[in-house]
Amino acid sequence: MPKSRFICETTFHVRYAETDRMGVVHHAVYFVWFEEGRSAYIREHGWSYAEIEKSGYFLAAGDLNARFKRAAHYDQRITVRTWIEDVRSRAMTFGCEIVEADTKAILFEASLKLICLNALGEITRIPDAWMAWLQPHAGVE
Repeated sequence: MPKSRFICETTFHVRYAETDRMGVVHHAVYFVWFEEGRSAYIREHGWSYAEIEKSGYFLAAGDLNARFKRAAHYDQRITVRTWIEDVRSRAMTFGCEIVEADTKAILFEASLKLICLNALGEITRIPDAWMAWLQPHAGVE
């Protein structure tokens, strides 16, 4: 996890619907939590995915790397930590850790590269206004 960049933290209890009969979180749920972390990160800085899409741009998954380290369980308090790892002219990469809220034990780690698309679905440069917002938050100069 980066030390110098802004990290958005979202903490909540694992819901019963996210688990199997044994109370273990289904693997697909971690990716939903990562998405919530990215949305919270953007909202915390005055933007939203909805605004991005209304402006005629979209962010499509280009590369996902994930590592499951420990299982989360029903009613466990977890924290989703999200940050921007990298910003390029046409893509940005978010990082994520999902940890046990009290012990800080890492349950899941991931990074996701998002490619900027225009309304026609073509890869395009990230708009200048976004770059002005993204670069300081990513620690990019």
